[in-house]
Amino acid sequence: MLSTFSHMHRELGLEGGLRKIGQTVRWWMEGAPGRLSRKRYVRLYQQGQFEEAALALRQALEATPDDAQLMLQVANLSRFGLLPLEEALSLLRRITTKAPHAAARQALVSMINLLWERRGADAAMEWFAPLVGDEKTTARLLLRAAALAHEAGETRKAFDLLNRVGHNDPAALPSMGYLDLILAVADDGAAELPQAGRARAVAAHLSRFEGTFTQMIAGTAGHVAVVANGPSLEGLALGRTIDSHQLVVRFNNHAAKPGSADQGERTNIWFRPTEFTHVPMREAPAPELMALTGCNIRNRYSNGLQVLEPYVHAELPVELVPKELYARLFAALDASPSAGLIGLAWTHEAVGRKLSPAQVFGYSLGRNTSAVSHYYGKRHTSSWPSRHNWQAEHSLFQSLISEVISA
Repeated sequence: MLSTFSHMHRELGLEGGLRKIGQTVRWWMEGAPGRLSRKRYVRLYQQGQFEEAALALRQALEATPDDAQLMLQVANLSRFGLLPLEEALSLLRRITTKAPHAAARQALVSMINLLWERRGADAAMEWFAPLVGDEKTTARLLLRAAALAHEAGETRKAFDLLNRVGHNDPAALPSMGYLDLILAVADDGAAELPQAGRARAVAAHLSRFEGTFTQMIAGTAGHVAVVANGPSLEGLALGRTIDSHQLVVRFNNHAAKPGSADQGERTNIWFRPTEFTHVPMREAPAPELMALTGCNIRNRYSNGLQVLEPYVHAELPVELVPKELYARLFAALDASPSAGLIGLAWTHEAVGRKLSPAQVFGYSLGRNTSAVSHYYGKRHTSSWPSRHNWQAEHSLFQSLISEVISA
């Protein structure tokens, strides 16, 4: 059978490899059902036609509905906004109950991660027991299960898992980066964690700026410019208009710089990810606030402590995007929200009303596709699908603005 999503490849081991060979032989003996759809998927994927490729992959599954690996690949489409979450969860549930152990376990982990991100810890806890009940569960997954249980209010279960990890793989505990879990363990005295002091320093720094975004927006009575990175500002010379607002909100690798006629110069609030590889820090003076994107960093990020520490060491003003806002956006989009939409939605909530078109700049959501993103002065073609549902984002964008505008 043709492989798919090569960047998501998992090692099957000897037993899994032999099983895969047997499945392939049977598939050919049965006439290779869905073969043409699989070939079409690969061709379309390589050409960057991801929506069409996703359709071909789903058609291949219709021809071989009991193929566990193919079900996993189709379910994975939900990560890229190419399959509704409910359909992905339905497939993953089928795999956990009917597929061989290796595939069932992979489906279980995928389902827990999807539910935790999209619907919260309580929803993901439904599958907690089968994950931790397996004696072969790795320390990495047990730590993740402990962080999940802690956020869901099952702190004793979380501590029991940490004791299990400490007994079986004690070296895993000192490197654990789940921020709120580390704090809970330290406060309870359930275990001696060398990173507890670092976690307390990060938490204290975050608490200094909690609520700052809303206070800054409300303090201007809504006189704020929200500037996205799309090409719609090219040649309009709106830089001075943007900078005339009391607050200017920008995103990721924005194009603001001294003397920019189109973009302007000022940035008061900068939405950015925690990592620095794709969005480097800038030489210019730091903005008044950095709003860090990422769903539920304090609880879900296995390296949450590590990615937040550089901001603390540099004494940068940072606030995390609330996980409650992510939950609302996931529900509306059925996909990961872009930074531009996160900032617009949070500003809308802080202002308490729809924003005027005169406050919103640089949005070009309607031009983006699963393969191509358009930015001011450039376009980016990706070798794998975007995680954003641009059509759904465009619709939500219009609902946040007082008048329908081109975006």
